[in-house]
Amino acid sequence: MAGTQVTCISTGGATRVLPFTALVTPALAERARDETNAWIKRLRLVPYDTVPMRERFRYRDDSLWWFTELYLQKMRQLDQAVLTVLALDAAQAEYAPARILIDAAGTATATAARAFSAARGLPIDLSSGGAGPRRLFWPGAQVGVTAALSRARRSLKQGVDRAFGATPAQPEPGPIAAFVHTAFWRGGDGPDGGQEGYIGPVLDAIAQAAPGVLRLVGVGPQRNFTTRRWWDALTPGMARDGVAPAITPIEHLAPWSALRGSMALWRERTAHADELVSGEGIREAALVHGCDLWPVLEHELRGVAQVQWPWSARAMDEAGAAIDTLRCHTVVTYAEAGGWGRALMLEARRRGVTSIGLQHGFIYRHWLNYLHEPDEMQPLGADAGFPAPDRTLLFNGYAEEHLRTAGAFPADRLAVTGSPGLDSLMTRIASFTAADREAAREALGARARQPLVVLTTKFSEMRATLPALVEAVRRRPDIQLAIKAHPAENRDVYASSIGDLANITIVAPDADLAEVLSAADAIVTRNSTVAIDALVLGLPALVIGQPSNLDPFVKEGVMLGVEGADTSGGIGEALERLLYDREVRERLSTAAEAFVERYGLRAMQMAARRAAVVILEMGSSR
Repeated sequence: MAGTQVTCISTGGATRVLPFTALVTPALAERARDETNAWIKRLRLVPYDTVPMRERFRYRDDSLWWFTELYLQKMRQLDQAVLTVLALDAAQAEYAPARILIDAAGTATATAARAFSAARGLPIDLSSGGAGPRRLFWPGAQVGVTAALSRARRSLKQGVDRAFGATPAQPEPGPIAAFVHTAFWRGGDGPDGGQEGYIGPVLDAIAQAAPGVLRLVGVGPQRNFTTRRWWDALTPGMARDGVAPAITPIEHLAPWSALRGSMALWRERTAHADELVSGEGIREAALVHGCDLWPVLEHELRGVAQVQWPWSARAMDEAGAAIDTLRCHTVVTYAEAGGWGRALMLEARRRGVTSIGLQHGFIYRHWLNYLHEPDEMQPLGADAGFPAPDRTLLFNGYAEEHLRTAGAFPADRLAVTGSPGLDSLMTRIASFTAADREAAREALGARARQPLVVLTTKFSEMRATLPALVEAVRRRPDIQLAIKAHPAENRDVYASSIGDLANITIVAPDADLAEVLSAADAIVTRNSTVAIDALVLGLPALVIGQPSNLDPFVKEGVMLGVEGADTSGGIGEALERLLYDREVRERLSTAAEAFVERYGLRAMQMAARRAAVVILEMGSSR
C-alpha cells in the first residue's frame, strides 16, 4: 500500500490528495490487525451442512483448520482488505467526500474499495492498479512436483555414491529427534558436525549431556528464500564450510510410498477448493462492516485448499515416516507453531511420542500462530484439539504469560528455561574491557564523548521512516548514528538514503552485535527484538514508525516511542530526550528495571543446559 494514493473530491470539485498510509493511524492499524485475526478465527465455526469448518475438513482424523488459519494470516490479503475498509471509513468521516479516486491500489485494496463503494453508496474510481489476484495453479502444482523432485534428488545422490564406490550412510534410530530447517544449518566443528542457526546451543547441550541420543532431521529447502531456486529440490545436498552436515534430510526418511495419502489429497485439490468455498455459511462470513469481501476471501480459501492443505498433508506424511524410521520417543523443534511444526506435533501425538517446542525468538502479540481460543484446545469430533507440544520451553515470564492468556495454553505445558542467545550476548559483553569499548566506538565512527545511537532493524521495515531519521541526525552533528544492517539484508540498501553524512556509519550484517551494543548509548528501531535485549543491558530504546510489534513496551513506559514518526522534527526531539534529558532517561531506566524483574527477562546463565535437562527428563519418563 506504500504507493497507493487516495484523492477525496468534494461536491464542489475541491480535491485533497494524500497517500493511503496517511489514513492509517497507529490505532487504526492496530484495530485492523485485531479485527482480521478475529475474522480468521471465526471461520472455524462456519457451518457446512451443520458441521463447522474445523470438523468438516480433515486429513486422517486431524482438522485441517490448524493449517488454514496459518495460510490466511501469512498471505495478508484479508488484512489488506479490512484495513482498506477501516481507512476509507476514516476518510469519509473526516473529509465527507462526494467521490473518491484511488490510484495504484493492490488487488485486495481495490476489491475492498469496490465493496466499500457498494455498501456506503459512495462512488470510488480506481484509476490504476487493482490487477487480478495471483494465480494459484503453479503454487499448487509445485507441492506435488517438488515432492517428486526431492525423492529424485535422493536417488541421484545414491547413484553418485555408488558410482564412486561409496556406501550411502543410513540414518540410525535414536531416542531424540530434533527437526530443524535445512536452510539454517551451519557447518562447523560442534559435537554434531555443525551448528543449528536458531537452537544450536540447546542441541549441543543435549549431545554433550547424553552422547549418541540425538538425531537431526532437516526439513524444507536447502537454501533460505532469498537465495532459493526452483532446481534446489533436485540438487544433491552439499557439504557446507567443508564439513559434511550431520543432518538427515527428511526425504531420506520418508520414501515416496509414505506420501500416498497426501498425494491423493493433492490430486483432489481443485475439488476440495470448490467444496471449501461452497455454501451459504461461508458466503455470509465474507461480510465485514457491511462490506462484501467475498472476492478476497474466496480467492484465499481456494489457495488454502490448493496450496496449503496438500503441502501440510505432505508435511504430516513426512513427519510421521521420519518418526517411524528413527523409532524416536521424543521430538524437538523450534518451529512448533508454524506449518511444519504443527504437522510434526500432530504425528507425534498420533504415535504417543513426547513433543517439545523451543522458543527461538520474540512472540509478537498479533502472531496468530500463538493465539488460540479456549475451545480450540478442546477435542471436536475426531479432532483432538490444537496440536500443542507436550511442553514449550520459553525465554521468560513475558512469553509464558502471553501463551497462557492469549494462547489458552495449559500452565503445565509451559516452562521457562531462559534464553541461550541472551546468555551468550551478556557473557560476550561482560568480557569487553573499557579499551575494547572505546575501540568499538571509534570503529563505529564516534568521537570521544560523542553520543552513539545504534539503529537495529530491517531496511524493508524502515524504508518509509529512514529519510526522516537521517535528516534528524544530519541536523544534529553531535550525534553519531551506526546502522547495524540486518543479517538477511545487504548494507548497500542504506547507502542511497545516507549519502556522505559523516555522522552516520553502516555496520556490516555479520558484525559482532555484542561489540556494537557494548559501544552504544541508545538503540533506535521499529521492530527489532534487540531493543528487548537492550532492556536487560540498561540501554534506552526509541521506537519509531509505529505501529510496531514493540508498542506494548512503549505503553509500559520501558521504551520511548514516536507515534507516526514521518517527520525529522519528531524523531530529532525524541532522540534529544533519549540522550540528554536526565528525567526521561531515569524514568525509562526505573520502568525497565521493574519490567525486567517482573518477567524475569535477565540472562539466567546455563539456559541451554536447563532446556536440555527438561528434554532428556521428559524423554526418559516416557
